[in-house]
Amino acid sequence: MHKCFIAAVVAAASVAGAEPIRHILVLGDESRGAIHYVDQFEPAKSYSVPAPRPVWDLRVCGKDRYRSVSGKGFTVTDMKERKEVDKFSHDALGGLTSVCDLPDGGFIAGTNQKVDDKDAVVVYTFSKDRQLKGKSIFRGVHYLRMMTRLPNGDVLLAWNDGILKGRLAAAGSEEGTALQQYKLPRGRNAYMAIPRKAGGYWVGGGFACQACAYAEDGTFLNAFEAQMPEGLKNNFYAGVVELANGNLVVANWNGHDPNDSKKGWQILEFDKTGACVWHLHDAEAYGSITGVIVVK
Repeated sequence: MHKCFIAAVVAAASVAGAEPIRHILVLGDESRGAIHYVDQFEPAKSYSVPAPRPVWDLRVCGKDRYRSVSGKGFTVTDMKERKEVDKFSHDALGGLTSVCDLPDGGFIAGTNQKVDDKDAVVVYTFSKDRQLKGKSIFRGVHYLRMMTRLPNGDVLLAWNDGILKGRLAAAGSEEGTALQQYKLPRGRNAYMAIPRKAGGYWVGGGFACQACAYAEDGTFLNAFEAQMPEGLKNNFYAGVVELANGNLVVANWNGHDPNDSKKGWQILEFDKTGACVWHLHDAEAYGSITGVIVVK
């Protein structure tokens, strides 16, 4: 039987004797075009660095360095130096939304494009020296958000209806292979999928406004959803991170306008039962967040 655990809001500090939850975070801010370093242990050390909008697909790419996607390429920001240190673009990458590193130093780039006049996800492969080497077409899926590369080389494509686990095209082919679908229980625009420590996958469910758990075989297991005070709302569950203790941290994107940050908690943390045990909401300092990286 499918179970859906709707999280009640539980403040960690309200638990007798418990230390309040605090984090050091790096956040990708779509609406204000910035990457934020957030230190809740020493708030004076928090700061922001401008980055080209939409600042999608925030990822670590070296010590103190973070890559984000915009236009037909990506930008690398060194947060210690507080500046852009690398940039790449390619004319093939119209509709680019996500980039994943390869073990050999190259990368794959996921795009939304038309193939034979139909919407498709096309994943391009680049070499270490950034030369285009090939592509993999995934038909029947569209509106790619983020792509996750698994250790065996397969990819998780977060798209309009859920997640597609696929295999890149073999040598001499341009056709990707669909292996498994993970359908959203409601809503649309899944944003990101990551492996669960317990097996299967976590999915930031986009406009489903839930973080959903799936078994490897595609079975829907449960969903976490924060219950916010009146006047605030869940809008779009984007980036997800599973912590070492099993808690799940989720970005709640609130809209394209810089002031949409007022509409709901920006970052949520759920414990293993689905209770929302911590949140970040600073509408003055931060806009609408899609990417979250937990440093500590």
